[in-house]
Amino acid sequence: MINKKKMRKFAKVYFKAQFPSLFPPFPAWMHLWVTDRCNESCGYCYVKNNASKNPDISVINEWISHANDLGVAVIAFMGGEPTLRSDLAELINHADSKNIIIYLTSNGKLLSYERIAELARAGLDVLEISIDGYDKVEGSNKTLNHDETVLDVLKQVHDEYGLRYKMHQVLTPQTISETPKLLELAARRNLSISFGLAPETFDIKLDQLGLYGLENICTLIINKKRNGVPIVNPISYFSEAINYFSGRVNWNCDIGRYFIQVATNGMVYKCSKLRDVLPVGFLDVDLDYFKNDGHNKKELLQQCMPSCYSACAYTTSYIRQHPLYLLSTLIKLT
Repeated sequence: MINKKKMRKFAKVYFKAQFPSLFPPFPAWMHLWVTDRCNESCGYCYVKNNASKNPDISVINEWISHANDLGVAVIAFMGGEPTLRSDLAELINHADSKNIIIYLTSNGKLLSYERIAELARAGLDVLEISIDGYDKVEGSNKTLNHDETVLDVLKQVHDEYGLRYKMHQVLTPQTISETPKLLELAARRNLSISFGLAPETFDIKLDQLGLYGLENICTLIINKKRNGVPIVNPISYFSEAINYFSGRVNWNCDIGRYFIQVATNGMVYKCSKLRDVLPVGFLDVDLDYFKNDGHNKKELLQQCMPSCYSACAYTTSYIRQHPLYLLSTLIKLT
């Protein structure tokens, strides 16, 4: 549950992030990879290193403490599949002790009532379930197969512990036929949902065919959002999606200024979409790193904008830049 202490801390951090002329940039939001292992192997996903060794819990706790010292108010635990870690609740509890809002992305395949309740009791605030379809999807096992049990369990834990939860679908040529079904599910259950475009999976030469129907899907999502379906992404994410393929989108990403990503080896990612790292360890990063643009943001954006339309970076950046949208987003979360 996002308690009053977490909200006060977040409000203070959010206020400072609105006035860069008064307060130098600092990491308000952090994505922290706690494992590169996964129990699934989705065709579009780049995280499949099941031979890798997980970072030790003491090391991750040190990263969390350093993030807190830098001013981080939100940490998203990423993978791989974070729930493969048996000590995940301990990691969450350490972040919770710092009054950091904790967000977790999972494919949901390993989640029982007992496990979700354990994470909620440890201090988890928001659980995102990555679902590619209501029915079967080629190249992905992250589907409900008409079984909504995990959503029933999430509602039970929400009612008992206040854990917020949402769905997320990756938009690919294989998954967009399932998008209308997930939108119907979100409307029926009043369940928040977000979407993330995987542009590398689309053939831009087929624009005359509507990019496999992506344009129609984006229009559908926009209409559903305007009609009250609790969709987390801002409308602009979808209205600009088609323009993205013709190079006409240059969105203002917060990476390296108010948003930082840390890999399982403790190094700072340039961006999770690029998957390479800057020659700096996270523990060596201080506030001067952000003040002096140690991330080389301008150069980085010139490099990555042609190949990136990251939903997490786009949405978190949009929320930081649009204060009123933040309030509506928190209200939407179940």
